[in-house]
Amino acid sequence: MRIWVVSIIMLVFIALYSACGDSATEITGTLPMVTGIAIDSIASKGDTIVVTWTALTGTQIEGYLLWSRIQPGNPWVLLDVVDQNIATHIADRSAFYTVMAFNGDDTSSDTGISANTRTDKLSEIRQYFSTIPVGFQIDLDGDSLISGDPTSPDFQQQFIVAAVGFARDKYIYSGTANPLLWPAGEETRVSLSGGLVAPAPNDSTQWRDSIFYGGNFFLALDNGYYCKLSASTTDPDTLTMTDTLIIDGELQPIRNVRIFNQSW
Repeated sequence: MRIWVVSIIMLVFIALYSACGDSATEITGTLPMVTGIAIDSIASKGDTIVVTWTALTGTQIEGYLLWSRIQPGNPWVLLDVVDQNIATHIADRSAFYTVMAFNGDDTSSDTGISANTRTDKLSEIRQYFSTIPVGFQIDLDGDSLISGDPTSPDFQQQFIVAAVGFARDKYIYSGTANPLLWPAGEETRVSLSGGLVAPAPNDSTQWRDSIFYGGNFFLALDNGYYCKLSASTTDPDTLTMTDTLIIDGELQPIRNVRIFNQSW
């Protein structure tokens, strides 16, 4: 019965607020503003985002409205109506979340300070490349990429770019793709990017030891973090036959969450 009641209330609110612009910023009420809105980084996993907030006390309310938007300036879209101070959203990309309380047709006087699952932009790296493999690390603290020699036992690469075959086609390899040649690599996996949600960890058809270099790809780190990267190349120098690898992208700072912002 409780589920049916919440579902009916949500349909009513969607119909009501769609008629007036379907954005929380276009709604005015008299109830207190909801505070303490946060992403539960422990409960959130994959594309499932758990949002919590501080329950209102001392004020009669029926429940809460969960709103979302892709970026500041966009209208807030109603996602869910709940009767407790927690909500779950299956996301198709990272976003901002805010909450309002309601009682009948009265709501909070304003939206609460939002929380978000937005990713951190990684600084672009440019690396000269001839025929010698190059290893790369993700600097989680500095939001950047670091290049180094994957044959060195002191460099713990998370992926490698190497040329293979007579045509010298370039490939991206996971950190442990060839431990005899590249001994200190971390146990990572790579996948061609097909959107803004990285494959599930157990999706063996998508996560591979190597992919062709060029375009967008996901990188799953061994510590549970995920990256969405873009790989391109400049034209080779005519004298040295050396080109430049250009790699940048984004890091999802919430461990085990696999959603991203940009479509690149």
